[in-house]
Amino acid sequence: MDGKLSKLDLMRIKKKRELIQKKDPDKDRILETTQNATLLDYVQWVGDIGFEKLPFREADALVLCVVSYFELLQLFAEGQKRARLRDCVPLIDAGRARLMITGGDMGNTEIFRAAAASKRFGELEITDYVDKLSVDPPLQFAAMCFHFRDEFSFIAYRGTDSSLAGWRENFMISFTRTTAQNLASEYASQLVEPGHVWYIAGHSKGGNLALIAATLLPPDQMDFVKRVFVLDGPGLCPEVFDEQMVHKIDDKITRVVPEFDVIGKLFEPKVTDTRIVKSYRDGIEQHSLASWMVSHGGLAEVKTFAPGSRWINDLMDEWIAGIPLEERAVFVDELFDAMEEAGIQDLQEISPEYFGNLLIRIGSKSDTTKKVLKSLPRKLLLDDTEKEPLKTKLPRIFRNSLLITALVMIALGVGVLFVSDKILEIVSIALVAIVAAVEIFVIVRRLIKSKGRMDGLRERIFITLGLLALIPVVLIKEKAMFIFGSVIFGVLFLVLGYVAGERAVKDKRIFVRVLHIVECVLSIATGVIFLIIPSKWVHTLAIVLGIVLLTLAAARIGYLIWAAIKKKKEADL
Repeated sequence: MDGKLSKLDLMRIKKKRELIQKKDPDKDRILETTQNATLLDYVQWVGDIGFEKLPFREADALVLCVVSYFELLQLFAEGQKRARLRDCVPLIDAGRARLMITGGDMGNTEIFRAAAASKRFGELEITDYVDKLSVDPPLQFAAMCFHFRDEFSFIAYRGTDSSLAGWRENFMISFTRTTAQNLASEYASQLVEPGHVWYIAGHSKGGNLALIAATLLPPDQMDFVKRVFVLDGPGLCPEVFDEQMVHKIDDKITRVVPEFDVIGKLFEPKVTDTRIVKSYRDGIEQHSLASWMVSHGGLAEVKTFAPGSRWINDLMDEWIAGIPLEERAVFVDELFDAMEEAGIQDLQEISPEYFGNLLIRIGSKSDTTKKVLKSLPRKLLLDDTEKEPLKTKLPRIFRNSLLITALVMIALGVGVLFVSDKILEIVSIALVAIVAAVEIFVIVRRLIKSKGRMDGLRERIFITLGLLALIPVVLIKEKAMFIFGSVIFGVLFLVLGYVAGERAVKDKRIFVRVLHIVECVLSIATGVIFLIIPSKWVHTLAIVLGIVLLTLAAARIGYLIWAAIKKKKEADL
């Protein structure tokens, strides 16, 4: 599935829609013969068919979970305990039913409007509406219960909204039991009672809450639950919950995930009834419920996941598994503290000017946070977690970071001055070749370890082939070489500028701090210049850069000599 509806699918859907608009009496036949339709089409087609004629099905669970993403506080503002879904229509028309979701509206409002206006969904009663948000403790929790007469009740847990508190709590499931999980358990235990059928469901974070609520429900209450729908939601962190909890109710769980599945693969629950559904969106946007599709009145299923998602899933699983529980806690706390300090309160409001401030805030956090952040690109590139530093018997002087940096600067300065017209080509191609060589090593090692299985390797192989193909291109095309080399050097100097700025904040030695500040300013300026300068000015820039590098290296070595003399004098005293 490429994320798009084919012309044939669109023609079929249009034809079915026309039949329905003509009040075709055999709607069941239309529904059962339709392939690859949208969830909105499903709502419009079954809208005037009640649950007494067309019993509850998986697609209905998707619709009600879409509804759960809307804030309905005004519907219950004056102490009202019950309301029909149809009563939401005026709220939608007045724009007072806010969509509480990250990523914007991908068709949710149209589905909500069609459902509320329909006979099938509009007559459902909503009760026990809960909507809580707090910063301390981090909490974002919303749930509601839908009732069809005395025949069935449907508990729907909302997924994550765009609040910073909600996202902090999302990350917290990787190391602790959250407040929302506790509330989800209490909510279900207070509502589920004998007398009729119960369903428990949720999408994304809501899927995790539905899973938690069901696993913690006492066995006598769980007997009244017919089905638990986990819609692209994370599973239970194995270091926090016993995975056997899910196994005990496996026969009552239906797990639905899209082809390009990322969220639902986090702490992936082992559920027998797992369905992979088609989506008309691409990549991570397939996480949106509104993009899921139906066929023959049920879910439009496929047999396998999109290859790209498997690589991301393996990467994230192994990255998280390589971080101890206590380090996860420190990382999450400090990352979101940094976001708050940078003035971010809602992820929908993030703009480019926040990022520089955010990087500075993160740079002032503990080594644990920086270690966790650095471990992701290491895992991405090397397919390995950070290892203990190698113990070396090199003399102490060669382990001095100031000296090592000075020597690197001398090498670069000399190279820039005396090989200036070739330095871009040599270094850029060398960097690409090194990265490609590392990737080839990783691929071969993974193939050996997995005994030839290609799972998660296809994307890495394509990337490596692309890098190898890039080398002859930049060698043959001079302009391509200049553009590529400029980007490589520009990004490299921007990174060096960030590192120098980070060291300037930490170092207590005045002279060294000044050096770091100067290096930070020069590196960032050089990086920007490399990214925007015309090719005719490169030679002049290279000469200036070489002189600056040699000057900074001389300053570092001079400081080291002065510090060594001072230390010797103090020792003699």
